[in-house]
Amino acid sequence: MITLIFRTLLVYIFLIFIMRLMGKRQIGELEVTDLVATLLLSEIASLPITDPNIPVLHALIPMIVLLSLEVFSSYILIRVPKLKNFLSATPTFIIKDGILDQSALMATRLSIEELMSEIRQQGFCNLASVWYAILEKDGKLTILPRARYSPPTQEQMNITASEESLMHVVYNGGTFNDKGLALIGRDRAWLEKQLTRRGVRLADQFCVTANSQGEIYWIPKEKGDIK
Repeated sequence: MITLIFRTLLVYIFLIFIMRLMGKRQIGELEVTDLVATLLLSEIASLPITDPNIPVLHALIPMIVLLSLEVFSSYILIRVPKLKNFLSATPTFIIKDGILDQSALMATRLSIEELMSEIRQQGFCNLASVWYAILEKDGKLTILPRARYSPPTQEQMNITASEESLMHVVYNGGTFNDKGLALIGRDRAWLEKQLTRRGVRLADQFCVTANSQGEIYWIPKEKGDIK
């Protein structure tokens, strides 16, 4: 039993290491080569766990080979665009310039009901509102409305606005997030000083976020009010 637990733990840790090296992607975003490698890895990893007679090394070596093939194929696909186009899906225009491409709809096996559902989920009532509908390579549908259905931009309305900096978590669960503070170019002393000036006790906060412009938001413990 102890041997089985050890083998399972070893394969588990090694598999996580391999997947980390392969990079972060959702299943829907996997290329064909990525998906094949993932399926093979799951099958190979289970062998020494389900069959104690199979040495763990017999699973680790194929994993390393698959990792090498994955890295090599990724490099080749970048260097040879034609091969990448052959192995990878390409975006498909379902609606182009406001016109529904029925042949593209059939080729992608997308029903008109599914198309209408996607359009409604993105806030549009009917096909007449859509200028472009593109089925992306990850299977998601991008909807771009006609100009008259698009909200006006600040530039079109002659409104000047400044860019807003990204907020980062700088304090969470009673602990400083030094990485978050570094991202906004601040330190712990700055955060404590800013909160003290506002009459806020740091120890009473559930979470604090801030940005490089010095804006701070905090959520008190068990209250949930964003200040």
